[in-house]
Parts: sequence; C-alpha cells; structure tokens
Amino acid sequence: MSKAPRIALLIDTATTWGAGLIEGITEYAQTAGNWSFFLEPRGKYDRMLLPTGWRADGVIARITHQDLATQLIETRIPAVNVSWYRFGENLIPRCTCDETSAAQLAAKYFLDKGFRQFAYCGSSLRPNYSDRFGAAFVECLRQAGHTCTCFAPSYDQYSKLGWDQQISHLTQWLVALPKPVALLAFDDLQGRQITEACAEADLLVPHDIAVLGGEHDELCSRISRPPLSSVDQSPQEVGYQAAQMLARLLRGESLPETKVLIPPRRIISRQSTDKSELADDLLAEAMRFINGHYGEDLSVNDILRQVPLSRRALEKGFRKHLGRSPAEEIRRVRVEKALTLLCDTSWSVTKIAGACGFDRPELMTRAFRRELQATPSQFRKRHRAHVAESSGGVP
Repeated sequence: MSKAPRIALLIDTATTWGAGLIEGITEYAQTAGNWSFFLEPRGKYDRMLLPTGWRADGVIARITHQDLATQLIETRIPAVNVSWYRFGENLIPRCTCDETSAAQLAAKYFLDKGFRQFAYCGSSLRPNYSDRFGAAFVECLRQAGHTCTCFAPSYDQYSKLGWDQQISHLTQWLVALPKPVALLAFDDLQGRQITEACAEADLLVPHDIAVLGGEHDELCSRISRPPLSSVDQSPQEVGYQAAQMLARLLRGESLPETKVLIPPRRIISRQSTDKSELADDLLAEAMRFINGHYGEDLSVNDILRQVPLSRRALEKGFRKHLGRSPAEEIRRVRVEKALTLLCDTSWSVTKIAGACGFDRPELMTRAFRRELQATPSQFRKRHRAHVAESSGGVP
C-alpha cells in the first residue's frame, strides 16, 4: 500500500470560512484516497508558517504574508493558496471565492430591496491588503447610478486602538451617513462591530442602517445585535476544488487554470437587513405582501386587492424603484426562497417548488434558468448542500 501524502493545512480553524475550507478539502481527500493532514488550531489572523523541519508533500494555505509565500516557493512544495491575498501570484496556484462576484451579489441584494443610499466599511485587521472586494462593490453601484460612502481604516493606526476607541471612530462615521442606508462590511467580524457601534449611537438596525457582512461567520452573525446577514462565499466548494488542484500537482500534472475563482453561494438573510426601502408606502406594502404570500397561488391581482393602487400605478412604481414588474418580483422572491431551501435542506425539487409557490417543478426550473443560468438540480450539485432532511425546514 502506498504511503498517504502528508498535507499541511495552514488555515484558521476559528471561523466558518476556515472550517468550511477544511470540510471541502477532507471531502475530496476521502473520495480521492486518504491524505495525512497536519492541522493546528489557529485564529483567522494568526501568522502561519510551515513548522521547521516538518516534511510536507503538499500544502493548502491562506497565504496572507510574504514570508509564507517565500517559504513555499523556496522549498518547492506543491501548494495552493485559498486567500484573497496574492502573495506568490503566478508561482503558487490560487483557488478562492471570486471577490468581484461576491461584491456584485451584495450590491444586487441591496438594490433588489430598493435601497438608494450605500456605504462600505473595509477591514481594520488586514495589513498590506488591497481591498478589491470593496472596490468592486463601489463600482457595481456606480454602474447602477449610485454613489457609496466608504470607511477605510488604516491598519497601522486602527490596530493600536482598543475596542471602545474603535467603536467610537465607527460611531462618528455612522452617525454622519445619510439615512436610511445599506451598508456592506468586509466580513462578519467587521459587520458585528458595525452593529455594536449602531447600538452605542442609538441607530436602529436595519431601519436606519441595514448591515450585510461580506464573509459569513456563524458565530459573529448570531451574537450580533441583531443577527447579521452575510455573504456565503462557498468555502466548502473552494476547499474541494483547491484539494483537487493540489492532487493534480502531487501527480506531477500541469493545471489547466492556475487561478480558480468560485462564485459565492448566496446571501444568508437575517434580521440586520430585514427591510425593504421604498419611498412609496403603498409600494412597500406591496413588497411586504409578496414576501408574506410567495408560497401561495399569488398573482398581481391579489396584490391589487390588498393595496389600493391601479394596475398601471403598481407596474410603473415597481419599474421605477426596482427596475422590474410586480410579476417579475414575485418570481424573484420565489427563486430566492427556493435557493435557500436548496442550500439548507435535502428536500426534493418537487417539494421545494410547491413550498415556494411554483405550480409545477418545471416552472421553477424555467425560473432558475432565467435568473441563475442553471437548473435547481445543477445549483444544488454545484454547491453540494450537506444538510440532512431531518434538520431541514422552511426558514
């Protein structure tokens, strides 16, 4: 029997992102043959290196500083980088979530809710990092005709401040923002700091400021006040494909692509963004009605019976504020809810279609092709939901 390859995982174990990466890597290893792993408990911002004298056959790492990149290049150990940092670019293959796609998903999420004022808060914990995620969010909004106010704390200055001082700086910025505003934070750690600062300043989340974290972390999201919505960056898929790339390198094969960017999985919606921002109260009421009855046999006529508007005024208002018709909004909400069930349960496509208001599974498939360029089954397979039927339920 051949000896199991020794693989070093230089990945944090303290976040949902890190745990998801490791889950995806081990899933691949179990199907492709056992790997022997080196893995130590680590925090997200720990400075990691290969242990002195430890012999590895391959490495999957968050390469967040030049010393680690240099170590891997000099030792010529096959390695894959799973970080947004680009140390060792062109010499070390990289597999990670697509920054631009994640930013575009966040922008679309807020625009779909009718927001017209936006803000972005960068990370205060990343030295020597070029924030392409924030830049892509600002650019996406610019193309949609909107500006975005940014808070970009200096790592050298901000890291020296205590928690209370950091909250004080954030509070001053948040108070000065136009309200209501949709705010994207770099990750859930930064997002939770934002919600704490809002509480200090007596700003209501989501009514004054709707807060979305750019990288989902279950713990930060749940202890936030209120619980934080965030972008699911597909860590299991990133880990699985990074392991697949490393396996090719271990076999001495060349990679068809040395940079693989995985699309984000979805937005995980919680209370911090539980608001639609439409200036017209009647249109907002129509939106609430759709969100409350999407699983029923819902038509535009049902909305008109609930909201005292003419069909022409309803159509005109939706197109002006959301860029789509009421019927298109019903379909969008149904697809969004179906996507959540595909990710979080093992329900059949037929059961999900019925729960989300589609008369037949074929209609849901048609809507998915139109909105996501994939069938429901293709979407579920691509992102490999891991939730058992017994724990599934309508969120």
